[in-house]
Amino acid sequence: MERETKGSWLSSFVAILYYEFLWNLRKKKTVGILAVVLAITTLTLALPPILAQASGQTFQKEPSFVIDSVTILQPSLLIFILALATTMNTISGEFESGSIIPLLTKPVSRTVIFLGKMLVAFLTLLGAFAFRAVYTLAGGLLVHGPQENLHLVPLGVLGLTVAAMVWVAIVIFFGSLSKNSIVAALGSFGTLLGLAIAGGLVASFLGQTWILFYGPGYGPQGSTGTCEFTGFGGSQMGTGTDALGLLLVQWVLTPGLILNFCGVRFGGQGPPEPFFISSEPISATLLRTVGVSFFYMAVLLAVSWFAFRRAQIME
Repeated sequence: MERETKGSWLSSFVAILYYEFLWNLRKKKTVGILAVVLAITTLTLALPPILAQASGQTFQKEPSFVIDSVTILQPSLLIFILALATTMNTISGEFESGSIIPLLTKPVSRTVIFLGKMLVAFLTLLGAFAFRAVYTLAGGLLVHGPQENLHLVPLGVLGLTVAAMVWVAIVIFFGSLSKNSIVAALGSFGTLLGLAIAGGLVASFLGQTWILFYGPGYGPQGSTGTCEFTGFGGSQMGTGTDALGLLLVQWVLTPGLILNFCGVRFGGQGPPEPFFISSEPISATLLRTVGVSFFYMAVLLAVSWFAFRRAQIME
């Protein structure tokens, strides 16, 4: 069953893609994902002018609203939620319900099935982020007027999709090993929460140190200002896997940008004291983040694929 000719492999792969897309539509997964994106984006567009009017202030139109929404204002939690919603029931839920059995008994290799599922997850997320970008563009033009750097929106969307695929790999990892969708969800959320807590503790004691560069998530904060003004001047940006869209866009806009990584010492009777840790060009930050992203995807999906191939089905 695992041996297929090139032609049959391609036809099987296309059939799996078709099956997965139909399955997602039948389970209303795609509709649910788009509904979440629509709701969050609508709030992002509507709240600022409503709050400005309610407080009697003049609403400030932002010419960079669209590109900022795709990059800077893209919440890490939304990236995680979309990844979880896309793949929580992939493999794990199918084993639980038994719906995987008809698929595994077909003359199609499990490798083809696994690759098809991953490609559909990628395309689903790409479609969700693209939908959000188009909706944000339409709303941004209506609410904020003419926008700048719109040609970079597709690059930001691609970065967001790759960032979400890191969390997809984590969800699939837990789901493939446990064959339980609840374990997949709790394990992934526990990873998100644990990394956030651990990252906060490390940053509190050591600052934005190199240790934080190598975990999934938003990563350490890099500052375009000097460390003496960290938190008070300059702009800051995440440098982890969740910030990949932001890093790609910023690298194109300002390829010579230098990011400073700083910390703050607390103690004594005086005010908190900022201190310098390291600095690097944004190109180095981007290259490392891309490498970290694909490392997690490669390792976790390889383990998941191995577990999927060896999984036993009970008919």
